[in-house]
Amino acid sequence: MDAEQKARGMRLKYYRKQEKLTLQQLSERTGLSPGFLSKIENGVGNPSVSNIQKISYALGITVNELMMPAAEEQPEDDARQGESFVVYGQGRKLLYNFADTVCFESVYEDNPHFKVNILTLQGNTGQSYCSTHSYDEFGLVAQGVLSIQLGDGEPLELHAGDCIMVRAHTKHTVSAKSAEACVSHWIEISN
Repeated sequence: MDAEQKARGMRLKYYRKQEKLTLQQLSERTGLSPGFLSKIENGVGNPSVSNIQKISYALGITVNELMMPAAEEQPEDDARQGESFVVYGQGRKLLYNFADTVCFESVYEDNPHFKVNILTLQGNTGQSYCSTHSYDEFGLVAQGVLSIQLGDGEPLELHAGDCIMVRAHTKHTVSAKSAEACVSHWIEISN
């Protein structure tokens, strides 16, 4: 049994119970079978990106909350507290990677008011990823073309160097609109 799958399953069960939902009720909200949801909770099911998004939406949480360990599960790194430092490319922390089509990495998370992450979407996959956060998020496209749709609005195309502010609780859907990988940097801003 994969440790990451087991941890994700425990988080799913925790959030489901927080919402006071049975597996059957979550199944009705997601369109996924209770058996499949049970396998995920038990760490033996490996859901697709689409299914992770369905589950997260049904539970009212972000994909990040379901996929990433909570702060208390993560080892603390006090060595950088209050000091200047460099994070080299190999020093990023992989938060999740779905079949090499979407990769989410943490660059900086040592401040309770902001975090810096990198989202890499492979080009020409046709995949889109939907999320809603309880925090503001500022995005900067570093490479490729990013399509982003805020709520039910028209999709916007952002090219390298373009930025966007996504306010808290705004549903947004992103996809790569270039043949090359689309790399974007995201700063989570909370109060």
